Amino acid sequence: MDIIELLKFEHGIFRIRFYLLEKLSDIWEELETLHNFIVNVHAKMEDLYVFKDMPEARPYSNDHKLIEKYGNTIIKEKRVDWVPRYVKIVLDHNLNEEKYVFPKVKERKGLVLDVIEQYGFENYQKVTGIDIRNF
Repeated sequence: MDIIELLKFEHGIFRIRFYLLEKLSDIWEELETLHNFIVNVHAKMEDLYVFKDMPEARPYSNDHKLIEKYGNTIIKEKRVDWVPRYVKIVLDHNLNEEKYVFPKVKERKGLVLDVIEQYGFENYQKVTGIDIRNF
């Protein structure tokens, strides 16, 4: 598995967990877990290992900052009415990465586990369902 495959896999996890989020009566713990993962693992890996050498990917890095600030505000202020927009922003952003950025990655990069290790392998497994150390 290379980093692009892993990031696409994580996008799939987000789609599933956001779908399930809509079914919960109390969304805050799940939303906070997902948002924390998106900001501190997923976006960080994209910025450090995929977008770094791609000037055309700068808007996507900027999106990460928007997603972080918007999500932080939603969680802090418990703005349930803003959650659907947050979900749409994240999912649209991910879809655009898959269409317009990931195909332009020239060199397939192996997995870099430092960001995941900082987050915690067990925490990563709780969010994604996989033990990344087995890959």
